[in-house]
Amino acid sequence: MIPRDYITEWRANAPWVQDFQVEQDLVICRALVNIFTHPVLKKSLAFRGGTALYKLYLKPAARYSEDIDLVQVNAEPAGPVMDALREVLDPWLGRAQYKQTEGRVTLNYRFPSEDPTPVSLRLKVEINTREHFAEHGFQHMPFAVTSRWFNGTCDITTYDLDELLGTKLRALYQRRKGRDLFDMSTALAQGGVDPARIVAAFSRYISQGGHRVTRAAFEENLALKLEDRRFISDIPPLLSTDQSWDPQLAAALVMDKLFPLLDGKPWKRK
Repeated sequence: MIPRDYITEWRANAPWVQDFQVEQDLVICRALVNIFTHPVLKKSLAFRGGTALYKLYLKPAARYSEDIDLVQVNAEPAGPVMDALREVLDPWLGRAQYKQTEGRVTLNYRFPSEDPTPVSLRLKVEINTREHFAEHGFQHMPFAVTSRWFNGTCDITTYDLDELLGTKLRALYQRRKGRDLFDMSTALAQGGVDPARIVAAFSRYISQGGHRVTRAAFEENLALKLEDRRFISDIPPLLSTDQSWDPQLAAALVMDKLFPLLDGKPWKRK
């Protein structure tokens, strides 16, 4: 789909280990411009998740991210949004596999890489159709792609950095992926964030789902994950060439900066 010399040029913007990762990064960038220049989509969707963190805020990107996570801004039928997504993506990515569950719609696009031995690449575009709010207000961030394969600019609707990290903190609690801990520690180490606002956003999203998370519960949750090989091994293949991963140091930073702001007393290890 993309000439190999264009992929090589794009490596200056995406310093990933594998060529197919660089190729997919360029595909993601074009998809974002296509989405946020469409008259329906730019008013209906907001961008969040790990890809949003590294494309909009944490630069240069410390790790590779392969998905586009979107949120439906308004409480309205999702049909027109899905039709518009297919309108801008299908012509160059092919027909997507479609999946709908409660509160979530996913489009999966598959295409072969340009490697000598092609790898099957997947672009997952996932839309949360339930969380129609922004704790700290929606933001509009300029975004541009400059490549011999594709050029374009747009303003991306998203969340401020503290709110993106609040949802990332929720992901760290709810799922078993070391990338969530890596992202949190990377942002905290970079600075320019407000721990109180991060925790406020986290608490809003957790309570919106009908849950409550205490400091002790989160500390125990993270301690158990640090003993899980799957959690630890999730991140190394995704890192840029100048990054390293020390899960214990990352956890210590998150626990020091954020956990004292959670409700309740510290966890007492048995």
